[in-house]
Amino acid sequence: MEATERRAGRAPAGDDIDLILRHVSRKLPHAVARALVDCEGPIEPLEWVDTQVTSRQRRLDRALLVKAAEGKRLLHVEWARAMTRDVSWRMFEYNTLTALALGSETRARRGAKPEEGPPRIESVLVLLSGRDEPWPEEGVYRTSPEDRPFSGVSFRVEPVYQRTVAELVRRATEQGSPFWLIFAPLTKDVDADKLAHVMENLRAQSSPEEFEELCAAMAVLAETNRRVKGLKDVVVSAGSGRLVVQNWIFREGRKEGRKEGRKQGRLEGRLETLAHQFERRLGRPLTMSERQTLETRLAKLGAGRVGDVVLDRSPEELVRWLAPRAEG
Repeated sequence: MEATERRAGRAPAGDDIDLILRHVSRKLPHAVARALVDCEGPIEPLEWVDTQVTSRQRRLDRALLVKAAEGKRLLHVEWARAMTRDVSWRMFEYNTLTALALGSETRARRGAKPEEGPPRIESVLVLLSGRDEPWPEEGVYRTSPEDRPFSGVSFRVEPVYQRTVAELVRRATEQGSPFWLIFAPLTKDVDADKLAHVMENLRAQSSPEEFEELCAAMAVLAETNRRVKGLKDVVVSAGSGRLVVQNWIFREGRKEGRKEGRKQGRLEGRLETLAHQFERRLGRPLTMSERQTLETRLAKLGAGRVGDVVLDRSPEELVRWLAPRAEG
């Protein structure tokens, strides 16, 4: 979106939408898991997993590790304003790199059973706008020739903007997840009256804390609907004063985020250099927990002291130093 459109206040930037959806998904993992994991039976979210892929490519979300009847799986969700040429490639890239990272980390774990493999990855693309023609239920990125059996990555496509309000309400009720309702302002038949009814459903299906978080996301999404005016007012009037405060903090935080982003970029550069040095000394990739420990130690001790550690200590001592409860 052009900067002039953002200054005019006609719609929030794509980064705004991505940030608010990431925020609400982090705050409400149970609602996200129940809505987006495609399997029968109970679903239990376990943790947000920060792999080496997400550490090196900050535009990629962390994946949500969930426990289902079929076993553990990683839920990877991408939010997209439109189906651009590189969306399928991004889905393939994340899926493949994450599978490789998890495989390396599984083999590196002490005491891992030979038959124990990394969790499988379920990828979902949530489309927020685009063409009128219906999308297929699955998207693919194909690596094999067309005349050979399929090889590559497939992912589920959820074009929420092509749904009706009634469809999202039904999904939210059947799956026991109010998460679907935040996309109501984008549906093809939404109007102020229908959205007001959705707000009543949302309040009935969620706790007060969940309601405020979901309202904040809905308010941002409502601003993107240029066909129907006044939808954001419906959302705000149903929420409390906290919703207005949240949105103000969110927008002001973006300004500060630009400054913090430059600082964070320098820290990430040092982290990558040190991680590479540790991996060279150990002769293997760092596990997820080791990488998280290294990031914590770097923030606490500084690059100089951490650099001394990787040079002065033996590989066995480095393994102990990288243990989650190790002392600096």
